[in-house]
Amino acid sequence: MTPRIGRLAFVALIPLVLLQGCSTTAPRTDPAKLRQLEQTAADGSFDSIWEVASQLESRNDPRAIGWYERAAATTPWTFRNALAELALGRIWASGTLTHADSPYIDQRAALRASPRKGERWYLAAAMHGSPYAIRELAKFHRERGEAAAALRWDLRVAIYERAASGPSGLPAAIAPRDGDIHPLVRDIQRRARGGDAEAQVDLGALYEKGMGGMNRDGAEALRWYRRAADQGNVYGQYFYALLLGRGSSGVTRDEETAAIWFAKASAQRFYIADASHWREAIKPPFWTFD
Repeated sequence: MTPRIGRLAFVALIPLVLLQGCSTTAPRTDPAKLRQLEQTAADGSFDSIWEVASQLESRNDPRAIGWYERAAATTPWTFRNALAELALGRIWASGTLTHADSPYIDQRAALRASPRKGERWYLAAAMHGSPYAIRELAKFHRERGEAAAALRWDLRVAIYERAASGPSGLPAAIAPRDGDIHPLVRDIQRRARGGDAEAQVDLGALYEKGMGGMNRDGAEALRWYRRAADQGNVYGQYFYALLLGRGSSGVTRDEETAAIWFAKASAQRFYIADASHWREAIKPPFWTFD
């Protein structure tokens, strides 16, 4: 015989189980539609995989993440892989999927933000040459008060785009005060002299732009970029080539040597170092401060 308390507990559970079953929500993407989407991606091409990811994201379906990851890993590698990396950075940093405000779409949060996952994907895209990722990394670190990291990416924006972004506060943000070098600049100098390739790129950028108390000196910028480039640093290779190709900051233009170093960066899947991109990047701007 079942004890009375046990029977009561069992009976009390019945409506809870029924309620749970009734409250189960429909899948965010209709199973038949999902099968159709998956069939379109059977060829394994970037375009078809990207289409599945985009369609799932438009339905606020977190399975989009897995498909963006597949898109980022497709071969042969092209600049579009970096687009998938950038999308993953956006999704994880914000914790949201871009979708319509429609009664036919489940509007509940599909995932929880993971800033560090967002950073990793933004970094992957930036290391593949995405200018958008470079800007997003600067913003990401600036919003979190990570001044040293924000400065690194703000400087890279300034070099690539020939001018600092407004939100960066450069050059005033790192200007000497009362004759003293800014602590962030001093740290860059220390680490660059110690052989840190990333800091060598930073120091080269400071010399190229004449920021942080450094006199604008293209030759010195080239020297620091080259030291980083010789260590295999892709930004060192790219900025060394870019400065030679542009012939700015007092540097004599040398497109032939620039092409060699652009090729080294391109070999590391740094897509803006491809000839179709760098030939545009070295063209004289409509305005110049040189």
